[in-house]
Amino acid sequence: MQANKLTTQFKELEKIIATHNDFLLVVHPSPDADALGSSFSLQEYLLNQKKQVTIYSVDMPSEDLKPLFPFKHITTDLDLLNKEIIIFLDRGDVYYKFNFAEKISHLPNPPKKIINIDHHPRTEIDIALNIRSTEAAATSEIIYAFFKQINFSFDQKVAQYLLNGIYADTGGFKHNNTSPEVLEIAGELMRHGASITKINRALFANKTISALKLWGIALDRVQINKKTGMAVSFITKKDLEKCNASIKDLDGLSEILNTISEAKFSLMLTEREENKVKASLRSEEYKKIDVSKIARLFKGGGHKLASGFEIEGKLKQTKNGWIVE
Repeated sequence: MQANKLTTQFKELEKIIATHNDFLLVVHPSPDADALGSSFSLQEYLLNQKKQVTIYSVDMPSEDLKPLFPFKHITTDLDLLNKEIIIFLDRGDVYYKFNFAEKISHLPNPPKKIINIDHHPRTEIDIALNIRSTEAAATSEIIYAFFKQINFSFDQKVAQYLLNGIYADTGGFKHNNTSPEVLEIAGELMRHGASITKINRALFANKTISALKLWGIALDRVQINKKTGMAVSFITKKDLEKCNASIKDLDGLSEILNTISEAKFSLMLTEREENKVKASLRSEEYKKIDVSKIARLFKGGGHKLASGFEIEGKLKQTKNGWIVE
C-alpha cells in the first residue's frame, strides 16, 4: 500500500478520533463481508476508546453473513443528528448516490468531518479526508494497517472481522489481489484466533436449495460472445420468485461465469426493483481485460478485474434473444 501517504492520514484519523465522541459509520447497500468487516472492526476500536458509534446501511446484509457479524448492531434508519464524524467505508461514492451533502446541509449541527476509507478507485469525496489505497486487497486491510500503526491490541473478535473482509475480497485467496503481504496479514489474524473455516463455510460452502436452483437457471442461459470473449447470463425477477430466492443468492455467480475456459470476462445481469438492471463484471489478470473501463461507459465503477453498473430498464425476451428495454 501507499505507506507514506497512509501514515500521515492515519495520524490525522487517530487525532480526529481522540478529539470527537459521536461517530456514524456508513456502508454501501447490500453490504458485503469487506464493508462489514471494516466497519465492525473499526466500531470495536471506537468503543474501546469510549466513543458513541452507529453503523448505518440502507438495507440489511445477506443472511449468509449472519454467522460472521452481529446484524443487531446495524441500523437501517438514518439519523444524522449530533453526529460529529461520518465515516464511509468500502464505497465512498455512497456519499453522492444517497445525497448526503444535501442531507447534511439541513442539519442544525453538521458533522465536523467526513472521512472516506476505501480501496476502490475513483471513489473520492471532495470534502472528505480520503484514506484510500487501490493497492489494498480490501478496505479491511486498510483498517488493519491503521490498527498496526496506532498499536491497537485487537482481540479474536476484531481479528475475525478483519479476516472476513480480506478473505471475501480475495475470493478466498484465489484472486490476483492476493499478495504476499495479504497472506502475512491473514497469518497474523489467525494467530489472534480468527478462523478461515468459519468464513469459508459462510461464504462458499453454505448454499441453499433455492440458491442452487437459481444458479442452475443462470448457468443454463450462459452464452459466449466469440468476438469479445464475454460470457453473459441473466436472472429476472420472475426467476427469483420461481426459485423462492433473493438477490443475495447470486453472490459468487459472476466469478463462476468467469471460470469458463473460453471466457475473457463475464457479465451477469440481474433485474432489480424500481426498473433497474444490475450488471456485474469479472475478469482475471492473465486475460488482460480491464472491466472497469466497460463499467465506466455506463457510469459504473470498481476494479479492473471486478466492476459493475446499473442501467434503467427491464430484461425482455425477443425473437433475437434477450435485451434490456
